[in-house]
Amino acid sequence: MLDLANILFTVIWSITVPDSCQSCPTYEELDLIYPDNTNPGVSGKIIDNSRTLPNMINQWKYYEQQGYDYLIFYDPPPEIVHRSLHITIQPTLPTYKMDNSRSLNMSESTVIFGSDRWVGNNCGSASISAKLWVSLLGDTMGYMKSGCDNSQTVFNHNATYVYANATLTKQDNVFTWQLDVQKLVEDWIYEILNPYEVDLTNEQWEKELEKMKMK
Repeated sequence: MLDLANILFTVIWSITVPDSCQSCPTYEELDLIYPDNTNPGVSGKIIDNSRTLPNMINQWKYYEQQGYDYLIFYDPPPEIVHRSLHITIQPTLPTYKMDNSRSLNMSESTVIFGSDRWVGNNCGSASISAKLWVSLLGDTMGYMKSGCDNSQTVFNHNATYVYANATLTKQDNVFTWQLDVQKLVEDWIYEILNPYEVDLTNEQWEKELEKMKMK
C-alpha cells in the first residue's frame, strides 16, 4: 500500500522490470528516456540490469533531507516500493473489467474491459505493457502524481464489448500513433547503444573512425 506520508516532500517513482521479461526494456534503455537520478553512493548503482546493495539504511530519508523534488528509482528495494509511486513494466497484461463498467449479462448491452495499463485503486501502484512503454511510462507517472485525475492522461485503450442480436462484438480504441512512437524510439535507443551495428555510409564510417582516433 502506498505510504502517502512519505512522498509529501519528495515524489518518488520506482520502476521495476521483471528479470524474466524478454520483451521489456532494460534499465539502461529506460535511463536514456527517463534518467535514474538516485545517488549511487547512497542507493547503489545498476550493473547488468540489477541494482547493487545500498550504502545507507533508510536511504529514502537522504533524498528528502537533500531537498529532491522528485526521484526516479530503477530496480527498487521493498523500502522504496512502499514509499513510492511504483510502476512495473510487464511483457503482457490481461484484459480486466473496469470498475465503472456494467455487468455482462443478458439484460445489459455493453461491458468495458481495460488493457495495456492497470492502476491500483489507491493510485500507488501500476503495471504497463512493454509493447507501449515509451508512451505509457511518462503518461502513467504524471497520472499517478495527479492522484489519478483522468484529465491528466491521454491513455485510453479500453475495449468495449457490445451485446446485440445474440452476438458479442469487440470495439477497440487503438491509438496507432503510440505504436509508431514506440518503434521510432526503440530504433533510436538501439542506435545509441549499438552505434557500430547500424548501417553507415563510407563517409559516416570515416567520421566515426576519426572520433575513435581522437579518444
